[in-house]
Amino acid sequence: MSSVRAPPRRILRLLYAASVLAATGFLVLAPPLYVVAYVLMHAGQVAEEAFRHYIVGSEYWRMIVRALLLSFRLSLTTLAVDILLGVPLAYLIARRRVRGSLLLESVSTLALVLPTSAFGFAILVAWGSPYGVASLLRINRGLVSPEQAIPLVNVPILLLLAHVSLTLPYLLRPLTAALESLGEAYELVSRSLGASPLTTFRRVTLPLVLPSLVSGAVLSLTRSLGETGATLMVAGVNVPASVAIVRLVGALRFGLASALASLMVLAAMSLVLPVELLSRRMWVGREVRESRLERALVALEGRLSSAPLLASAFKSACVLTLLLLLLAPVAIVVKVTAEYWSCDPYTGRVEGGVLYQVFGPSGYLPLIARAAVNSLVVAGTSTLVATYLSVLLFTAVRGTRLAPVVRALLRVPLIVPTSATGLSALLLYGEGGLNVARPSVWLTILVHLAFTTPVVFETLMSAYESVRPEVYEEVARTLGATPYDALETVTLPMLKRGIAAGVLLAFLSSLGETGATMMVMGSDVTLTVLVVNMAEAMAVPAALFTSTLLLACALAVLPLIRRLVG
Repeated sequence: MSSVRAPPRRILRLLYAASVLAATGFLVLAPPLYVVAYVLMHAGQVAEEAFRHYIVGSEYWRMIVRALLLSFRLSLTTLAVDILLGVPLAYLIARRRVRGSLLLESVSTLALVLPTSAFGFAILVAWGSPYGVASLLRINRGLVSPEQAIPLVNVPILLLLAHVSLTLPYLLRPLTAALESLGEAYELVSRSLGASPLTTFRRVTLPLVLPSLVSGAVLSLTRSLGETGATLMVAGVNVPASVAIVRLVGALRFGLASALASLMVLAAMSLVLPVELLSRRMWVGREVRESRLERALVALEGRLSSAPLLASAFKSACVLTLLLLLLAPVAIVVKVTAEYWSCDPYTGRVEGGVLYQVFGPSGYLPLIARAAVNSLVVAGTSTLVATYLSVLLFTAVRGTRLAPVVRALLRVPLIVPTSATGLSALLLYGEGGLNVARPSVWLTILVHLAFTTPVVFETLMSAYESVRPEVYEEVARTLGATPYDALETVTLPMLKRGIAAGVLLAFLSSLGETGATMMVMGSDVTLTVLVVNMAEAMAVPAALFTSTLLLACALAVLPLIRRLVG
C-alpha cells in the first residue's frame, strides 16, 4: 500500500490564509460595499424611480441631491472647525502647556465611546430646549433652534455642534500622538535661531506632523458624512444624506435609498484613498521663500507671540470650547433628568415625570430592559466573533506583504456611513440577496461585525508593531516550541493589552451604534434606537432617563479606555 504524503506546511499556511481572508471579505467588506453592486444590478429600476417616477417625475433625484449637498456642506464646515480648534488643542495637550492636559485628553476621548443618539439628544436638550443652558441664563426658549443656520454655508448650528463634538477626537488624537512622538528638539533649535513660537509652529512643527493632520482630517470628514444617530436627534426639518437613507428605507424606497447610499460610499472612499499620497507630498521638505507676505507673517507672529495676555485668552477659549462641546450636554441631561424625576417641573403633572413614565403606568421599564438585553447580546456577540476573526487574520498576515493591504481594506467599513452599511447588509443578507437572515438581533450582529472587526484588528496590529515580539518567538523556537506554541504562549500574551483595548472599543462602538442598527433590527430594538423612538413619541422623561443611563456607562468606562488606549 502506498503511503499518502502529508501536504507541505507552506500549502497548509496558504490554505489557512485564504480561508481567513475569504471569511473576512464576506463578513467585513461585503456588507458595506454590496449596495454599490445592488445599484448596478438594478440600474434600470433605480433610474426609473429617481428620474421618471410616474407621479413626481425627477423630484426624488432632486431630494437626493439636496441631501448630498447638505451633507457635504455640513462635513466640510465641521472639518474647518475641527482644524481650527483641534490643531491648537493638540499642541497644548502634547506640550503640556495648560493645566489638566491629561484630563483634557481624557475628555477628548469621551466622544469615541458616547452612544451617538443619546449624545444627540443631550445636545438637543442642552442647546435647543428651554430646559438646558437657556434655563441657567433665565431664557424661556432654546439658545439654538433646529432650523437656525450659519450664514453663507447654510449649515444648521445644532447639526454642526453635534458633528464637531463627535468628530473632533478623530483629528485631535492622532495629531496629539504625532506631536508627542516628535518631541521639542526641532522647536528648540528654531527658537534658538530667533524664530517666534508661532513661526516655529508654522514653519517647523506643522510640516513635520502634516501626515497625521491629513489622516485625521480625512477620518473626521468621513465620520461626519456617516454620522446618523446624533443627526437624527437634532436634524429637525433638515435632511442630510445619512438621515435621508433611514427615511427612504422607512418609506420602502429601497432603490432610492440604495442609490443615495452608493453615492455616499463612493464619496467616502474617494476621500480616503488619496490620503497617503497627499500626506507625503504636502509641505514636507519644501523650502519657504522669503517673500513680502512671508516677512509680514513672521512679523505678525512675533507680535502675537509677545502678547502673553492674548495667548492666555486663546488657551482658555480653546479649553472652554472643548469642555462646553463634550461635557456641557452630559451635565445638562443629568440636571434635567433630576428635575423631571418625580413630575414635570413646569406643569407639576406627575404623568410628565421619569418615575411615572419609566417605573409607573406608562411601562417604559420593560422596553428599556429588553432593549438593554438586545444591546448587550449584539455588542457582546459581535465583539466576541470580531476578536476571534481578528486574531485569526493577524496570525495569517503578520509579517507578510499582505498586512498593509489588509489594514487599508479594513478601513473601508469604518469610513462608510453607518446607515449605508445597514442598508447594504439588509440587501445582501435579506430576502432579495442571500436570504440567510431577516431583520432581527442576529442580522444586527452580522452588520456590527463589519465595523467591530476593523477596530479590534487595528489595535492588535498597532500593539504588535510597538511590542515586536519576533525575538521572543525565536527564543521559544530554539527551545523546541512549534510556531503555534510560540504564538499562543509568547506573542498573544504580550499583545493582551492591545487586544483588551480593541475589545473594549469595539464593544462600546457596537453598543452605541444607531444608524446601521435601525436598518436591520426589525422588532429587536436596542437602547440607542429606543432613545430615538422615545424622542419621536415625545416621551421626553423616558428619553432623558435612557440617555442618562447610556452616557453614565460611557463615563464609567472612560478611565479604563484611557488606561488601555492611552
